[in-house]
Amino acid sequence: MADSQRRIPCITMILLAVAVLMTSSSVSAFNPSVPSVRTANFVLGADVAGSATEAPSGSPANSSKGSDVPKQSEYGKSLELPDTYASCGQCGSTYALTLEAMGPGKGGRRMECSVCGHTWFQSRDRLATLGDGYEMVPLPERDMERIQLNIKEGKHPKYCGDFKMYVGNISFQSTEEDLFEIFQSIGPVGDAILVRDDTGKPRGFGFVTMRNKADGEKAMEELDGADLNGRNLNVRPSNN
Repeated sequence: MADSQRRIPCITMILLAVAVLMTSSSVSAFNPSVPSVRTANFVLGADVAGSATEAPSGSPANSSKGSDVPKQSEYGKSLELPDTYASCGQCGSTYALTLEAMGPGKGGRRMECSVCGHTWFQSRDRLATLGDGYEMVPLPERDMERIQLNIKEGKHPKYCGDFKMYVGNISFQSTEEDLFEIFQSIGPVGDAILVRDDTGKPRGFGFVTMRNKADGEKAMEELDGADLNGRNLNVRPSNN
């Protein structure tokens, strides 16, 4: 893998039901004061029964045909979101899964990531548990598209880009989508985040990663001083 492809990794996760961002600075799209676990099921509408029900031969997993496995698209709607989930070891995608859906005893299910296609056997006792103070929110569709583009181009699934910038003097009314869109006007954006305090309030700065260096340098030249919601942005290379 080229150095440029592993230089700036992203930490977004995705799988069969719930993609998770396990970072305390990650903030819910619905309640900015609550750290979030970003779920892929609302975006993908993936059905575990359709792609994650078969256990490997000889395993103690549930031998049902999958009719007992809830559709992931129903979590948060007709079904209460569980606090347990599984993660894809290849692209980091994670999905909400109940203990009941994993079969009886110490069973498990064959999983297939609906984003990168990676398959594995997920055992019941290896499900992760949502941390205190976190909630599940929809995974931005652009994150899913970025991972799929990386796979298509032969890059690491978590790759964001070659040029990361610090963006300061951001209006407190601005969103990550605002930041993404203004830089997207220059070229493909791999990631755009706002840094927030412990209460979820924006601190007035963030980071944007462009997928290639040339667009990053152009964005820095054209958007430094540009107006975004009443404030002139301060754009410079990131130190981290």
